[in-house]
Amino acid sequence: MPITLNPLTLTVDMHILVMTRSTLSHGFGGFQRQCIDLCEGFVRLGHKVTVLTTAHPDGILKEEQSGFIVHFLTPSRPRRLSRSWFKASKKIIEEIHREDPIDVIHSNEFAALGVISWAKRRNIPITVVCHGSFRTGLLSFLSSADRRPRYWHWLLLTPMFMIRRTLMWEMPMRRNSSNIILVSPTLEGDFRLFSHNKVRVIENGITLPERREPTTGNGNLRLLCTGRAEREKGFHLAIKAVAEISELDLHLDLVGTGAYLDEMRLLVDNLELNDRVTFHGRVDDQELSRIYSSADIYLIPTIRYEGLPLALLEAMAHGLPTVASHIGGNTDVITNDHDGIFISPGRLDELVTAIRRLGTDPALRSSMSKAARETTERRFDKERMVRETIEVLSSLP
Repeated sequence: MPITLNPLTLTVDMHILVMTRSTLSHGFGGFQRQCIDLCEGFVRLGHKVTVLTTAHPDGILKEEQSGFIVHFLTPSRPRRLSRSWFKASKKIIEEIHREDPIDVIHSNEFAALGVISWAKRRNIPITVVCHGSFRTGLLSFLSSADRRPRYWHWLLLTPMFMIRRTLMWEMPMRRNSSNIILVSPTLEGDFRLFSHNKVRVIENGITLPERREPTTGNGNLRLLCTGRAEREKGFHLAIKAVAEISELDLHLDLVGTGAYLDEMRLLVDNLELNDRVTFHGRVDDQELSRIYSSADIYLIPTIRYEGLPLALLEAMAHGLPTVASHIGGNTDVITNDHDGIFISPGRLDELVTAIRRLGTDPALRSSMSKAARETTERRFDKERMVRETIEVLSSLP
């Protein structure tokens, strides 16, 4: 495809191949949302986008989404990168390139590992987006690992697997990429040793909803958690906090699906909280926005070291005061006691104290609500994220 200058955006029209282990077709989460937001943004700026990802949960092989084509490669497992997926990506990329030459590859983490040699032979640059690092992955595992004796072998085997994956998958991607995009400044130190001259921080961005008036009453208060239902997300702590705070009229909304969902439902049953906790499952963007707008306090009691949670940005954009673990990318976003409250990861007592503090102080909720909205308006607009990413892609040799 000949590269031409787009007169509306003053950028080069490109064919961008996006490679990722999952999209919104695989489940609800910030990783998936960020990928699709970028693809939609690239299309709006006049670029052609093709997406390669893992197998669709329903067996679909190809579909069009918002102006770009998504190929679900088989044989592979949904959301799982593997040797078979790398082999399949190498096969299909040649067909795509013959039909319309690829100008640049945008790889979510090490999804493009299987096509490194192919791209180098054709002088096609690869940009890698990193949402975490070996250090953050290891710390997340250690903070949530089951330490009962029958699981001790996993305390040894999992770090060994992570080291192997880093050496065989992550490091080759770093060496052979033209640029590395980090979603949070907290990750810069982890990439300084081997890849410092390639690194660019582009913080995640979101679509800013309409402003809303913060809640000021002391009546029924709705707490909200969103994201994939995984133990590391700490949703079980939010459920236990509701059980402990009997003096406030609280209701907890949980949005998302995942492997830990059944255990959370069982916990709600055991604590007799069925009338105070609602499981919404996966919802569309319109329903999610409605749930955000009806919430009073957002909770992100994660024990996982995440890059920059989109869910946190979405909640703050809706003017929700947030109680968040002091961990990972959360520390780049929240200013404690200004637009949110930090707690120590895994500390139920601190979570309970923070909810009580916000629940009994409408003036504090109001001031944090306004500050949270101002933070997202100033730093986390989605169009800024798309524009900065295109600047990186269009500047590659």
